[in-house]
Parts: sequence; structure tokens; C-alpha cells
Amino acid sequence: MGGGLAGLLFGYKNKDKEEKILIFDRKRFPGKKCTGIISYSTFQKLEIPREFVDRDFKEIEIVINNKYSIFIKTHVLRLNREKLEKWLDQELKVIRPVNAEIRNEKEVVVNSNVYHGKVIDCSGWKGKAKWIKAIEEVREPLPEMDKIRVFIDSKNPGGFSWIVPLPDKTLVGSLSYSNPKLFLPAVDKRLIEIHGGSIPRVKPIKPQSSIIAFGDRTGLIKTFTGGGIFGIAELISSNNYAKTFSELSKEIRKQYYLTTLVEKSWRIWLSLARIYKDKTIRAEKEFDFHSMLLFSH
Repeated sequence: MGGGLAGLLFGYKNKDKEEKILIFDRKRFPGKKCTGIISYSTFQKLEIPREFVDRDFKEIEIVINNKYSIFIKTHVLRLNREKLEKWLDQELKVIRPVNAEIRNEKEVVVNSNVYHGKVIDCSGWKGKAKWIKAIEEVREPLPEMDKIRVFIDSKNPGGFSWIVPLPDKTLVGSLSYSNPKLFLPAVDKRLIEIHGGSIPRVKPIKPQSSIIAFGDRTGLIKTFTGGGIFGIAELISSNNYAKTFSELSKEIRKQYYLTTLVEKSWRIWLSLARIYKDKTIRAEKEFDFHSMLLFSH
């Protein structure tokens, strides 16, 4: 149940098996708009065509209070999630828009009709959360820019802003507990569109039943950046769901508590970051496992 990216990817990965895949979703149309920056490792585990990658990046520049920079050497890419979801939706049997209710691990009720089979829960997050607001502008391209720029501001505790240059456009966005518009980087290019929403910062929930879950329903969302595709890829590509869930849960809990600590002492952490002024940090696995980035440098 759930026709977002998690449900669609699960269906795509299992569509050639003997079981018939049927997906229910409450939204009328597929295609969520998001920044979509993922590690190369995550992309490999998704096992999707390369055509859904808009651009690769080998460097991220983190700008602190617009005064100095720290450089991250890594390999990340921009996944066109909107395009991917629309393609997956056409490849699979998706019934939308409907309100579906999971009755148990073998039954789903949709408009008084009962469907029988193995139930996979790919619905959204349903527990407690600290919600952070997000906004993103789509502007004309910046052809001279070849890296992602991330902006950290002492006035925006727990949040950050970004500029992601793509071949056909530029993504300019911000996360904030207050008003993300206040922290949008200035980009002198024509505004094409704007979108936004809220992202949950949560501690993962251990499954309380035999129903397997993927996506935001699990709470396996990178705490600081809000990246959920990482958790989807790790679980879908795993041969041992329980073990992988346990390992990811421990990592996301570390991220949650570390982020909470950093938020409470935001200005102190930004002051300490000055020791990395103009330095380069290499991060591969650390791009997803954020706790490693903190403790290994």
C-alpha cells in the first residue's frame, strides 16, 4: 500500500516474480518534486535506468555564514524523482486515487472491497516527529557552476540552504523550522516554479507486526538532510530485511540524537567548524551514514 517512490520501487523490483503486484495510492497523480541528491551507492542499489539521473557531482561546497567554506569530495547525483515515479507508475498496476486501509498482513480494504494477498506497507510516516519546513525554487540554469553549494547560517538552527545546478535548470532551496524563504540563496536567474512541504525528523519505529514496510513509514529518513531514498534503497536491495532494518535504525537514531544536540548548541558547532576552513573532507559512505562523518574526521 502506497504509490510513492517506495511502493513503486518495491513493485518494480518484484514485478517479474510469480506474485501479481497491485499498488493503491491516495494521490491522483504520481511524481513528487524534490531535490533528489543521492549517493552513487544508493543509485546502484536502486537498479534503475541511468536516464533518470540529471547530473553527477564530485564536490559539495559548504558555506558557513557566507564567510568561509568547507569542501566535501564525494560522488553524488541528482535523481529526477518526478520523472522516475511517472515512469514506474506506467510500468505497474497502480489504482489511484483511493483510500486504502490495511486490515492485517493479508488484507487491504479499498472502498468496501477486500483485497487478499501479502501486504507491504509503503505509506507515509504516522508517528511523532519534529517537522521542518522546506521550500525549493526552480530557476533558469547556471552553466558556469559545476558543484553543489550548501549554506549554513547561525540564524537558521537545524536548517540549511542549497543551490544545485542542473543542465536545464537550477534548484534553489532551504530547510528551516521558522521561515525557509528567509534563507533562500540569491540567484539572479528567472524563476520558473516553486514548491515545498514539510519533512519529518524522527526516530525509526520497530515493526510491531509481521507486515513489512518500506519508505517513510519506517522512519528511516536521514535526520539532517531529510533524505529518504537512501533507506528505501538499502532495504529493497537487502536479502535480510530484519538485519538491515536494525542496522539502519541504529544509524538513524544516532543521526537524530546528534542533530538534536547540534540544534541546541548551533552557534557553538558553527564556531568549531572554523577549524575546517578551506579544507577538503572526503566522504563516500559518510554521505549516507552521517554519524561516521562526525566521528571519523
